[in-house]
Amino acid sequence: MAKLKIFGTSTSPPTRIARVAGIEFGHEVELCPMAWRDTPDELFSLNPAGRVPVLVHEEVTLWDSRQIWSYIETLEDSNAHESVRVMQGPHYWREANILTLIYEMMGAMMVVRGMEEDPPISEHPYLYRSLDRWGRCLKALDDMASQGWFVEPTTFGLAEAAMICATDALVGREVIDISQYPYLSGIRMRYETRESLVTTLGKYFPGQRGGVSTT
Repeated sequence: MAKLKIFGTSTSPPTRIARVAGIEFGHEVELCPMAWRDTPDELFSLNPAGRVPVLVHEEVTLWDSRQIWSYIETLEDSNAHESVRVMQGPHYWREANILTLIYEMMGAMMVVRGMEEDPPISEHPYLYRSLDRWGRCLKALDDMASQGWFVEPTTFGLAEAAMICATDALVGREVIDISQYPYLSGIRMRYETRESLVTTLGKYFPGQRGGVSTT
């Protein structure tokens, strides 16, 4: 069992994805609170892009939750739950497309939330484009889940973890009505009691801004 330090916040979907990975592969995960609003100098010293999560394990530092998942998967002492799907499986490219949509959606979420802050920007082409991308990504993901699963019906992997982490934030902040996406709702319900998701769920509320504090 590895001891993994993951820097970020409990309400950051990408940070949560990295934490879920550590738990799913049987490791001890420490969340180290860090956000650009609160500790910008420390964050930029760990990641020149100024983003979370950041994984620090022995001599390795990683800056992206997708790469963190892949890295943890390949650790020699990883002991994955029997239902966890490996990234290099037979449906790799389908999962890759799903992940592209999810991360594009999260990127659009960040733009929209940023433009809502003081002073708010309510009229800008990039705002409208981000809102459009956000909605189209959700619709495409719901369509891809129309068979009742994303990749394989009896497995759990990065695609499911990323979708649930992203939509939990949107639902908790009352940004979307998840019932409008019935197939995504079904996948969320299937995994709502999964330990890695339950133990990493942050506290969300309408109007929430980023940062270390969740209240």
